[in-house]
Amino acid sequence: MGDCSPVVSLVEQYYDAQPQREWERLERHRTEFAVAMRALQAHLPPPPAQVLDCGGGPGRYAVELARRGYQVTLFDLSTAALHLARENAAAAGVALAGYEHGSATDLSCFPDDSFDAVLVMGPLYHLLEEGERLQALTEARRVLKSGGPLFAAFISRYAVPRWAAAREPSWPLEYPALLEKILATGVLPPGAEDGSSFVAHFAHPAQVGPFCQRAGLEVVTVLGVEGLVSMIEDGVNALSGAAWDTWVELNYRVAADPSIHGCVEHLLVVAVKPRWRAVLRHIAQRLVEAGLAYAVVGGTAVALHGVPLPVKDLDLMMPAEDAYRFQALFADRVVEPVALRESEVYRSHLGRFDFDGLTVEVMGDLHWREATGWVPVSLATETAVDLDGVPVPVPSLEEESLVYVRRGRLDRAALCLPYCDRDRLLALLREGRAAGI
Repeated sequence: MGDCSPVVSLVEQYYDAQPQREWERLERHRTEFAVAMRALQAHLPPPPAQVLDCGGGPGRYAVELARRGYQVTLFDLSTAALHLARENAAAAGVALAGYEHGSATDLSCFPDDSFDAVLVMGPLYHLLEEGERLQALTEARRVLKSGGPLFAAFISRYAVPRWAAAREPSWPLEYPALLEKILATGVLPPGAEDGSSFVAHFAHPAQVGPFCQRAGLEVVTVLGVEGLVSMIEDGVNALSGAAWDTWVELNYRVAADPSIHGCVEHLLVVAVKPRWRAVLRHIAQRLVEAGLAYAVVGGTAVALHGVPLPVKDLDLMMPAEDAYRFQALFADRVVEPVALRESEVYRSHLGRFDFDGLTVEVMGDLHWREATGWVPVSLATETAVDLDGVPVPVPSLEEESLVYVRRGRLDRAALCLPYCDRDRLLALLREGRAAGI
């Protein structure tokens, strides 16, 4: 593996010391495994799709997916876990596509767009720094094909006090400082005073979706995989047949309800690598090469700022002459040729283009109607957002938020406001008021 941090080494040693225990964990916690498998079944492409199980340990999910016909590559930090996975696969009569050793923050052994689906159902537990967790998800997204699903698991922030209530009620009294650290930061550090060899990050339920969005993913759903039986599962896990199936169905049914997400041990985010990101990156590269001026606006700009907003199409604003140059550059993508068009609200040199099913709308010399007549739309603020190494010009999030307010899209504005810079937003409001807007 080369050099690694002390925390990574501790995590590697932890799993090297007890791979069999990790394999058996999902036998003890049958509901977690069953609900997660239901999610995989619902969102994975059909077999024999190529799947990367990143951090899959001894292969509990990898072996089951291989049994269902998937081509699974298992990647893990623990050499002992990988050895056990080989044995488990052989015992199940299946073959995995590969076994790779390494850290989830570095998937450089795999090229871009290698897999139809990626599982990251373990590494995020043990990456204590936010930047490391973001790097792991960004790497997972890089090796995932556009449109493919990604499954990211987190341990919930309140798992420790819930465990203590069920198993060691005196723990909060004995280690109050450690409990406060976990509640405030989510971090169980190395060498914790309770003597635990487990090193972990516990994620707040409200943060996991937006965090995945920051990594360039589009969140489909967040599931509490223990459902209603977290910490009270023993009786249910002993069931079989129709009784077991009934409980699996019930727990999967309620798993997406946010009201239970603080009362489960594990959260599973189901996300996709948005196709629009690859399309926009391609367009942006071509526009830079051709010297066209443009800015991405609307919902796409908001999503690029990290707001969890699904993107259905791309809106590009530019000078009129560049709108026609855009059309020449992408002549094979034209749906509606660029022409001066007018509605009750907007007037622009408008054209629509199709990029493999994604609509791209180009607006040249955009104007909107005011009481005094047509007023040119110009960006008061502009910044560049990095899109996988390509800078993309966008308005500031604060400016886009005010545009939503002025258009009466208060639902969109409400989504944006928690991510806005307060002082910048107030400054724009004052500037608008001074200009009579």
